Amino acid sequence: MKSKASRWTKQLQAIMDIVYSNEFNLTADEVYAEARKKMPNISLGTVYRNLHKLVLRGYIASVQKGQVQTFFKHPFTNAHFECVKCKRILRVPFDLRTTDLSKKVGMEVTNFELRMTGICKECESKCT
Repeated sequence: MKSKASRWTKQLQAIMDIVYSNEFNLTADEVYAEARKKMPNISLGTVYRNLHKLVLRGYIASVQKGQVQTFFKHPFTNAHFECVKCKRILRVPFDLRTTDLSKKVGMEVTNFELRMTGICKECESKCT
């Protein structure tokens, strides 16, 4: 018998679909707004709980943007670029695993985050 904590619900699937259908990081409020279009009775608490479950299970990832936690499809990297003009956070392909870092620094690395800032291509093209 499966425990309630391990069940895959319609709400969990809808939230994961929303995160995976977007190329940019989403806040819980943005996920909630999208989820309500498909499931009008879903609560904000359900969205928060399910986002947390998806992060813990490794299906999605999260990063802080100021005081707000944002969520995105799991890129298998913790490298991000934040545009100083439009404030979007973009994932950056960066092939470095925690096991590689552990070997290099001689300590067990369980997680890392690389954040770059600058002007994205879209904003840069608006300036020229």
